[in-house]
Amino acid sequence: MRLHAGVLDGETRASFERARTMPIRVIQIGEGIFLRGFVDWLVHHLNESGTFQGRIAVVNPRPSGAHHIHQFQEQDGLYTVLVRGLQDGRPVENMELVTSVARALDSTREWAQILRFARDPLVEIAVSNTTELGVRYEAMPRPTADAPPGTYPAKLTQYLHERYLALGWQETGRMIVVPCELIDDNGQQLRSIVERHAADWRLGGDFMRWLHERVEFCDTLVDRIVTPYAGDPPLPYEDALAVTVEPYYLFAIRGSERLKALWPFEDVGLCVQYADDIRDFRLQKLRALNGTHTALANLGLMAGLETVLGVMGHPTLSRFVHQLVQDEIVPATESRVTRPERLRDFARNVLERFQNPYLEHNLRSIATNAISKARIRLVPTLLDAVERFGDAKRLTAAIAAVCLAYRPGMEHAAEPDPAGPRLKGLWQDDVEASARAILSDTELWSTDLTQVPGVLDGWTRFVDLVLRVGPVQAVASL
Repeated sequence: MRLHAGVLDGETRASFERARTMPIRVIQIGEGIFLRGFVDWLVHHLNESGTFQGRIAVVNPRPSGAHHIHQFQEQDGLYTVLVRGLQDGRPVENMELVTSVARALDSTREWAQILRFARDPLVEIAVSNTTELGVRYEAMPRPTADAPPGTYPAKLTQYLHERYLALGWQETGRMIVVPCELIDDNGQQLRSIVERHAADWRLGGDFMRWLHERVEFCDTLVDRIVTPYAGDPPLPYEDALAVTVEPYYLFAIRGSERLKALWPFEDVGLCVQYADDIRDFRLQKLRALNGTHTALANLGLMAGLETVLGVMGHPTLSRFVHQLVQDEIVPATESRVTRPERLRDFARNVLERFQNPYLEHNLRSIATNAISKARIRLVPTLLDAVERFGDAKRLTAAIAAVCLAYRPGMEHAAEPDPAGPRLKGLWQDDVEASARAILSDTELWSTDLTQVPGVLDGWTRFVDLVLRVGPVQAVASL
């Protein structure tokens, strides 16, 4: 039996009936699993609390998402979110039916219908998650009303111009754009691309002024692990859109008093933080979560493990991860944030999240593009740690593990990276010569790591131990 409105009863029927009376107030570009387990779930909770009373129209940014649009349509916009994991050391498991999605439209076939929402004064929030590659500039001719342009920023430009033409400078013509793509300053980057398209298409100076004064582009940071539902525990119906999420989540939004009034998440106890500056949130996620992921991925693969949970269940590697976070990453980052206690709380949450028994977070997916990730996520923390404490042996070992994965003969521990062939070509028969060649390559690391005290010796010593006694014994020696 497939999930749809007709199979509901009891409280789920009541929730759906309450929701169906609410108008569409959000246009969402992105139909994938993350928004289902994050923004759509949050809006559902706002609606259940009675504080927003608005639903979402979901649009696929690319033709490849049309099958999800069809699934939304078959299921009357309904789907299940299964929350599973650890919270304060205790197992959490609950199942929720989300009723915040009112309509789903295929941008390839229904673009003219989608543009009608631009003319509706009630639809004043646009949400997106089109992956990091979705927020990019690509020159293209001015589109027509019948066929959408190819990229998300171009679609948004046409959508906003349609709103400007219909509502102009009226107060009801305002719009708030809330991108959830994982790139720095995502709102401002998206704004600059929209303005570039507007200039390309000669949409006029008045429209450019309207964009500046009537459209808010919010910078955000999103954090939650969302995975496809894997069949456990069983649902009482078939649900092609169901997702499994961890209990932890964070939504940080820069500024926007207007959005805060529309979406008062904090007032109903949801973990959404409006702030004038979200750099602290971004930095703690980059270093304590993403950096630790990068540090353990290649190391775990070399040890024959497959998941983050497998690493955290290994006595030696788990101890390494805890010490890396608590003794190096957090102390090195504390001076970079305004509230060190929030960083420490976040780091404790990270270690608990890594031990979630219900999520299979694959090391190979984390290890993709490991070299560029190490340059962004590990090297700056290493530099801060050495400057503050004179030593960063675990961060050095983490970078060495990334390098080892691209050593000839170690391909089992590596995933594709554009810089992989370059790093592989720097390996030599002699470990110390390899160290000097690899660590001095500023194209790989954006700095000469041989000039950082202790790094050359620490890297050489760790690599030599891995080659002689294996990765686990090498880690145990730290």
